[in-house]
Amino acid sequence: MHRNVCPVIEDESFRFDVETLPDFVWGCFAESAFSYDMRRHFHGLVVEGLQCGIEKSHRASQLDVKRASDIRAKIPQVTTEFDRIEKALPVAGVGYSTIDQELTDYAKDTHLQVAEKKFQEKDIPGRNLSEVIIESTVVGDYSGIVRFLNHLQRSKNTYIVDTLQVDTASSGQGPAGTLKIGLKILTYFRKA
Repeated sequence: MHRNVCPVIEDESFRFDVETLPDFVWGCFAESAFSYDMRRHFHGLVVEGLQCGIEKSHRASQLDVKRASDIRAKIPQVTTEFDRIEKALPVAGVGYSTIDQELTDYAKDTHLQVAEKKFQEKDIPGRNLSEVIIESTVVGDYSGIVRFLNHLQRSKNTYIVDTLQVDTASSGQGPAGTLKIGLKILTYFRKA
């Protein structure tokens, strides 16, 4: 015979007799013990994961500190190299004529025509240098343009080809294979 042990709950699923009560209590105890064990195990995993993450973060921080120390140790060497490069740059007073003559010679050697050259100078803050932007248009065949760029790359002077743009509006004009290229080249001068 079933008796309602929990009179507040009228659901049939909660009816059991006196013989099943110990099984029910034992089941509740086993479930709570299992839950406690799982919580303890999960807590252990969380703590272990946190420790692993902290150790990885610590190792990464140590590597960052080492890299920063290595960079700091190389600053005098890099500064010396910058000074050496800076001293090798042409002085602004003669730089323009030197660069202009060199670009003209390269164009002549590679059979290019230089349509125009514009120079624009701007100071570099904190350094005794000026950046010179050279905008030029050259006309010639593909191999001449490649050789011209190779001359710039091998020059004793510093050139950075910032922009190279093919003028598509002029294609079809002049002999077959003729290209018109707009160049923006950067170079640097020492201030006198």
